[in-house]
Amino acid sequence: MGQKEFENIIFKIEEGIGTITLNRPKRLNALNFPLLMEIIEILESNFKNKSIRAFALEGNSKSFSSGDDLKSMGPEGVKFKPLEDGSKLPHHKVIRLIREIQKPFIALLQGYCLGAGFELALACDFRIAADNLKIGDQRVNRAHCVMSGASWLLPRLIGFAWATDIILTGRLLDAKEALSIGLVNKVYTLSEFSDKSEKFIQSIANLPTKCLGYNKNMLNFSQYNELFPSLNHEFKLYCKNIASYDFGEGMKSFKQKRKPKFKGK
Repeated sequence: MGQKEFENIIFKIEEGIGTITLNRPKRLNALNFPLLMEIIEILESNFKNKSIRAFALEGNSKSFSSGDDLKSMGPEGVKFKPLEDGSKLPHHKVIRLIREIQKPFIALLQGYCLGAGFELALACDFRIAADNLKIGDQRVNRAHCVMSGASWLLPRLIGFAWATDIILTGRLLDAKEALSIGLVNKVYTLSEFSDKSEKFIQSIANLPTKCLGYNKNMLNFSQYNELFPSLNHEFKLYCKNIASYDFGEGMKSFKQKRKPKFKGK
């Protein structure tokens, strides 16, 4: 059965990787409410899809995302009503789902990654950059505040001082600086970006999916809990993990001195 076609995004599942492509290239993949609702539909319908071992989030054409499409979200644009779960904006629901789904998310960043698109990338577990990247939150230059998680996510990723610098000045970072402060995980030249990022995503997808999901859960939990509750939470999930197929395969391959062949279950 083929994948459903969407108006603002492209979604496909290949070799265990669920790829979400922001597909508004004429607007540099600017976000609007319909696009974000389509991402929500994908993530909710694939929340526990066992065939997906990693998600990739990318932009079509030359940029990841230029941020919110203010023309379509303004007073004369599409209106949005808060969701049933209390999310004030669809951005919030998307970020919540990215953090709650126990699969790794990899953001593939090239060209512009700005504003709300920047916040979307911050929610992912990995950020892989092309060397032409321009990343940051320029909205303060137009008297727009952050609104989709940057104030919470960014200090935890790169520290309070760097987060303050980026959010308060509105300046953009290039790929080299973003890598130096830990904002992105890897940088590839634009000519090799597609091939090398694909290999990186596949390497993550080949890892023990359940174990990665438990580790992601632990990292989330640790952000708002002290050490001892975190230790107890770790042990609880560790006990669940040892019942997985991949845990057994990891032990067996170690004893047999061979590379493990994980199945993601």
